[in-house]
Amino acid sequence: MKVVVIEFAGKGGMIHYVFQLCRAMSQAGADVTLITEKNYELAALAHPFKVETLIDLWDPKPAGQLSTNWLAVTARKLRRVTRAFAYYAEWLKVIRRVKELKPDVVQLGDIRFPSDLFPLMLLRRHAKRFADICHNVHPFSAGGKSGGLFDRSASRRFFYRRIYKLFDIVFVHFERNREEFTSTFGVPPGKVGVIVHGNEELFDELRDPNVDAAALRKRIGVKADDRIVLFFGTLSRYKGTDVLLEAFPRIHRETGARLVLAGYPFHDFDVEAHRELTRKLGIADAVTWVPEYIASEHVAAWMRLASVIVFPYRDIYQSGALHVAQTFGAPIVASRVGAMQDVIEHEVSGLLVPTENVRALGDAIIRLLQDEPLAKRLGTRAAEDAQGPFSWRENARKILAKYAA
Repeated sequence: MKVVVIEFAGKGGMIHYVFQLCRAMSQAGADVTLITEKNYELAALAHPFKVETLIDLWDPKPAGQLSTNWLAVTARKLRRVTRAFAYYAEWLKVIRRVKELKPDVVQLGDIRFPSDLFPLMLLRRHAKRFADICHNVHPFSAGGKSGGLFDRSASRRFFYRRIYKLFDIVFVHFERNREEFTSTFGVPPGKVGVIVHGNEELFDELRDPNVDAAALRKRIGVKADDRIVLFFGTLSRYKGTDVLLEAFPRIHRETGARLVLAGYPFHDFDVEAHRELTRKLGIADAVTWVPEYIASEHVAAWMRLASVIVFPYRDIYQSGALHVAQTFGAPIVASRVGAMQDVIEHEVSGLLVPTENVRALGDAIIRLLQDEPLAKRLGTRAAEDAQGPFSWRENARKILAKYAA
């Protein structure tokens, strides 16, 4: 079976996911070709599948810290207009290449924009079977009133109902997302497959032996004996970092732990406003910000740095960052929302708390900081789950079985 997988982002969580899935499908016997962008951060790894870096776009997560001053923000908004033309020109390039390859299956991931309907209609003509893996039932919004949240507006739904009707099969993560997907977009249940999000053992392969937790501590200026509460992943409104900051004065007072927030800030996230919140709360000296894209080869070290990793999300469908923490056996506190509930078993592989509940979040973090045997037990079970029900092999088997049918 000849499968062409298209992923426009050559850097970040989506390409990490796609690489691991392509590898698993190839190992299961499929002839896989990945079409992605020239800024492909995993090129140095061994590939049991073919890669074509055709797409020539900008780096969505450039190195260093993102400027949040008004001039930089205005420039980014103006730049989006010219980038839109470049984006759809690259779509046409991809469609021509798919036509040449003549695959049995064309597989995509998250559909970024409602206007992708039109290139998808062209691409559909060259796909014997047309498939999609829907990571987020409703698309993420980077601007407007819903910026930093998931856009559930009627206008978005209008376009996405038509987009998903183009596909022969759409995969979603976990049954709870399938129910929302079918009811929202009117796709027959028989055309919606359910898979899990695989583990993130990729980051152990990418590990830089010269960068460990001690090196990170030195770089960000925290002491060797400081216990670290870590928020890790893209910074955005839906992630609930403000809730975590509200909870942290009591956490710091009762445990002496430090809070570190590391990740690339989306356009909706005002780092300076959050710094000001820490000053108002009196915790500025106990909070360290690393608002930049975390290099893949350093992720393993960040996992080892943490005493507790926290996911205080107010909304989510699934989370790659959560699977990173699970894979490395980190003690986890997460909101009881979306697929968090399917990945973490409360009191078994982590602790779940109600969304936007400052008291409950603080209680759970303090509990893990003060009870090391419990933290170790939960982390060990999380790592075991990553190698069991969340392995990539089973996902590849399910997907290829659907394609064969």
